[in-house]
Amino acid sequence: MTARRELNQIGGFLMKSGADWLRRQFWTYVSANLPAIFLGLALLASISFATGTKGETDMVDSSSTSPIGEIRMGLLEAIARGVENNLDVEIERHSPFIASESRIQARGAYDPIWFGEFGYFSDETPVASSLQDSSVLAERRSSGRFGLRGLLPNIGGEWEVGYRGASLESNSSIQSLSPSYDSSLTASATLPLLRGLKWTEPWLEIHLSKIREDSAFYEFKRQLVTSVMEIEINYWVLVATQENLKVATKSLETAKALKAQTVIQHEVGTISKIEVIEAEAGVAEREVNLISAKNSYWRAQDVLVDSVLGSRLTPDSQIIIIPTDAPEVTDYDVEQNSITKRAFQNRSELAIARREVRQHELQERFARNQRLPQLDLIGTLGYAGLAGKANSSRLVIPRDEDNDGITDPPRSLNVDRDFSDTDDDFFGASGAKSWSVSANFSVPLGNVKARSTVRSRALELRRAKTRLKRLEQAIILEARTAIRDLQSAREGIKAAERRRLAAEEQLRAEKVRLEYGESTPFDALQRERDLVEAESQKIAALQRYRESIATLDAAQGTILEDRNILIEDTKKLR
Repeated sequence: MTARRELNQIGGFLMKSGADWLRRQFWTYVSANLPAIFLGLALLASISFATGTKGETDMVDSSSTSPIGEIRMGLLEAIARGVENNLDVEIERHSPFIASESRIQARGAYDPIWFGEFGYFSDETPVASSLQDSSVLAERRSSGRFGLRGLLPNIGGEWEVGYRGASLESNSSIQSLSPSYDSSLTASATLPLLRGLKWTEPWLEIHLSKIREDSAFYEFKRQLVTSVMEIEINYWVLVATQENLKVATKSLETAKALKAQTVIQHEVGTISKIEVIEAEAGVAEREVNLISAKNSYWRAQDVLVDSVLGSRLTPDSQIIIIPTDAPEVTDYDVEQNSITKRAFQNRSELAIARREVRQHELQERFARNQRLPQLDLIGTLGYAGLAGKANSSRLVIPRDEDNDGITDPPRSLNVDRDFSDTDDDFFGASGAKSWSVSANFSVPLGNVKARSTVRSRALELRRAKTRLKRLEQAIILEARTAIRDLQSAREGIKAAERRRLAAEEQLRAEKVRLEYGESTPFDALQRERDLVEAESQKIAALQRYRESIATLDAAQGTILEDRNILIEDTKKLR
């Protein structure tokens, strides 16, 4: 029993010694090949992140109640989809159509008005006349009038064409016809010669509504430019956050590898426990950075999905946009004069401001016209006809037209005619024609309101012109700032790349020193932190460069043309 116990003790010691030897050999191998292991892990992490956990697909699962899937998308495709789906663009897309309807409504002021008046009247009047057989004059009248009236376009004034018909039944002894029928056709026009000549409120409203329609179109174009610029900026923000997430993932893997190496060195007794704690702190710090990078990435995803896919962003949607374009550095014309010239030609804000000036010019000229005296020329032309039946109660008065002492026979009354016969007299020999020309003239004493309105409109016009000038200055400043930002970003990319290369070389050298025991994990983590900062700086410089291009294109009003966006194709309601 004693020999067996000794053999067991010897066997246990040999097994423990062998296990310790294998463990030391393993960690020695890991320490010697740490850079290669780290690069392999980082490569696997990058590939895993780029490909995703759900597999690449260009389609969104339509069978699910919430949108889900990955969409690989280039910049131009993101802009095109955003123009179709962006809700800010869709809201502003209605404005030109609403303004167009308002212009049509303004033209409706010249629509002719059909009018009609009809009535029946019964009058009984006591009389005391030797010519009237009855002591009460009884009359039954019915009349009607209808026609068209309206405003004279372009020159101002009013016109009216009317037809009137009436019938009268009377017991008057001096009324030759009972019932009698009369009708008339009249036309009249009122033409202003001073106030209101051309400058009428309907005429002004039509021209102002046309200006507002143009302004609504340019306001839609301005919103479209803003949305395209925001989509492009959001796209590059997502690209930058994706790259920063890769850098944070890579940094965490490096810190974990350094921690593992530190643990091995501590176990073999080459370093102290404090250095292991420092390595653990480095891992924790990079875990925090990774969490922040992930949050920024998903926030950028939501912002881009919202601006590109619109209402497909739901509370439970799982859409992921995979950018396929990289932020490359390209040649760009930054000549100040040419950029400012293009901005003055293309900016929607300037087009709107110029139309505002035109609007105030019209209002001022209208106010000046309203300050003039009122002088209207009125012309009328009318035809009348009469028909009826002989009144049995009429009084026949003897007459002697020849003064020969002989009573002439009663004059023919052309009786036994209906109401329709009255219209035959309009242009016949028995018809009656009338016409008139008159003028109305009035001058308000003092004319305080009109004079004050002119001064007010003149001040508003002056302010609108000043706003236009201020906007031009703001555009010049915006263009100059965008040019400097672009040049600064381009130079920043070169500087950031030089710093990244230097930090990468310093980290490599620090790892070599660490392998030979000439450095500490803390120093290696510091060099790795410098590399992460340099890489993030270059990512930020590339992001600023692409954002500066979008901002400069928007500043000079060419962003739609450069991104193949045709305004005529985008203004239709979806």
